[in-house]
Amino acid sequence: MAGAMPSPSGAIGGHDPSPPDFAVPPPYRPALSTPVEFNLTSNDGPSQTILIARSPDKAYRSMNFGGQVPAPTLRITEGDTVHFTLTNQGSMPHSIDFHAAQIAWSRAYQEVAPGAAASFDWTARYPGVFMYHCGAAPVLMHMADGMYGMVIVDPKGGRPPAREYVIVQSEFYGAGGEYAKMLNDPPDFVVFNGQSFRYKTTPLLAKAGELVRLFIVNAGPNSSSAFHVIGGLFSHYESDGYPPNAQGMHQTIQVPPGDGALAELTFAEPGTYPFVTHKFSDASKGATGLFKVS
Repeated sequence: MAGAMPSPSGAIGGHDPSPPDFAVPPPYRPALSTPVEFNLTSNDGPSQTILIARSPDKAYRSMNFGGQVPAPTLRITEGDTVHFTLTNQGSMPHSIDFHAAQIAWSRAYQEVAPGAAASFDWTARYPGVFMYHCGAAPVLMHMADGMYGMVIVDPKGGRPPAREYVIVQSEFYGAGGEYAKMLNDPPDFVVFNGQSFRYKTTPLLAKAGELVRLFIVNAGPNSSSAFHVIGGLFSHYESDGYPPNAQGMHQTIQVPPGDGALAELTFAEPGTYPFVTHKFSDASKGATGLFKVS
């Protein structure tokens, strides 16, 4: 399926936070009988500077997984076992926390020293839309500086066909590493998929009458999301992306920090449809995009 239009290439002083097609998730596949390999590097330092805004460019010194913000999306199926390895290529300790996993923090989520690696297995027992993030101290700074991603766990048998998109809302404070600001001040930027107003200039594409499925995570770390599509109504909503939580029509999806949701809608006619957080102080800081419907 067609996805987002290409985004501009990186500029001097930083690079785009994630690939142009980040909003398009990996496809569904049935559960596997062998473990799913998922490997990440943790990164920090001047080479990890990203552009969190354009016109004018705004550089941010990130920490990240896989060299991008948000981190790569992991899509698996209920019943899959994940064999995970974190390799720390940064200059400080980092760790991992999978909200989709039921596993002892004391065994799996401990800090990995620079230059070291750690592995463990976990099994996806619940379908849903989950966050993962670094849990190294101070957790607030590692998360606010970009160490987060999404896990989609599909139910056995999958879902009805749809055009699918990943939306990760998050915040940026100062120029990176400003812990006191993260503790005490409102964010300077609130963004979807790593960059302010990213999908105003490169809209997400859809067709009138087709089912559009959104996997939403609010990485926070501090602000709640009130996700809303102007000119559209959600026909189906699942808090946590968990099918037994299914509800009907919603106008706005509330997603607290660290949580996820699944929402579906069908656009009634061609046109342009903004999507925002309905907390408009945050929408004005970058959490605004467009669907372009043909």
